[in-house]
Amino acid sequence: MRTNLHVGWPQWTAPRFRVRIAAGALALGNAVVYLLIGVGVARVAEAAGGADVSLLAFGLVAGTAFVLGAGLLFFFERRLLWLLGALFQVFAIAMYFVVAPQRTPPYEAWGVSLKVAQVALLVALVYLASTAASRRASLRGASPLRRA
Repeated sequence: MRTNLHVGWPQWTAPRFRVRIAAGALALGNAVVYLLIGVGVARVAEAAGGADVSLLAFGLVAGTAFVLGAGLLFFFERRLLWLLGALFQVFAIAMYFVVAPQRTPPYEAWGVSLKVAQVALLVALVYLASTAASRRASLRGASPLRRA
């Protein structure tokens, strides 16, 4: 007789679940820093040439994107979302290094700290996406408890 009861340790002790929570926390941390940058609490480099750049829109958009990403990590377990999140991280990290030479100073503590957290988030997303059970196997009813 099969039941739907979970046998063993609760879900929150599973390594993948802990990685999801840690990744969501990293995303929320990034969101807070981006929002602080947007409202001017956290000071970052200035644009070269004296260009007047409003960081409010940048901070709000980036902060909102990371809050959305955290919510998706907390509430959904989907490989496609993790892959899209990983691509977003690669884009955000790359853009920082593309834009940095146009600012004075090119690299500052907030930006470098954000990139370190984003690299950690990228590693977590790649781990989650690469270790996810295939949907086809889950549809067939494959279970690690089942013996061949």
